[in-house]
Amino acid sequence: MEKARVSIIIPTKNEGKYIGPTIEQFRYLIEPYNLEIVISDANSTDDTPDIVRRYQAEWGEHRIKLVQAQGKQNIAIGRNLGAAASNGDILFHSDADVRIPNPEPFFKKILAAFEKPGVVAATAPIWVYPQEASLPDKIYHVLMNLVIRLSFTFGVYLAKGECQFVRRSDFERIGGYNEKIVAGEDCNLFFRLHKIGKIAYLYRLKVYHSPRRFRQYGYIRVSLIYFREGLSLLFLRKSYVEEWKPIR
Repeated sequence: MEKARVSIIIPTKNEGKYIGPTIEQFRYLIEPYNLEIVISDANSTDDTPDIVRRYQAEWGEHRIKLVQAQGKQNIAIGRNLGAAASNGDILFHSDADVRIPNPEPFFKKILAAFEKPGVVAATAPIWVYPQEASLPDKIYHVLMNLVIRLSFTFGVYLAKGECQFVRRSDFERIGGYNEKIVAGEDCNLFFRLHKIGKIAYLYRLKVYHSPRRFRQYGYIRVSLIYFREGLSLLFLRKSYVEEWKPIR
């Protein structure tokens, strides 16, 4: 079997509402860009696995893979299980609700970044679905993306799990995501990766995600949670929460 150029790794837990359109957006890129999609499912009780299997039947199991692990797992474990089942040179860790506007030029620019010497990972700004974006959504994400971009300048390397591209060899070199971290595994990954190479922040690109967590918790609460988890990882080297509850 031909080795994939890019493996798109998506952890799921009852994502039947989102996973179909998320997979569908790659339909016309699968062959030209030699992609594979790995769905790492955490015991979904909805129709998520059935939707993935329908795509497997249409596109082939070499293009769509379904990993179903038993037992309780956090998102870091799910992402690592997906990576272990993949075979691409570049791993694209993302989420079930992520959409990419103009995916073809997006992938061209991402892959071009990895041709530069020393680049081990890449990411891009994250925004709310345009059709759902309110003024508070836009203001918050402007500030969030600014903080992330500045973190690269100051050597902190914050990053969001919605869009993390990593060279497989470097991902394996550092042992993947830290499975002891319940929340903040994404930032921790990039912080460890920057010690062995360069991380590209492609500020002219973008991905969209659902505002569902912000709608349920509100921006102030979400910000306080992120801040608390950041301090806990910085000073205690562990997550504050014992479980990161999914929002469906």
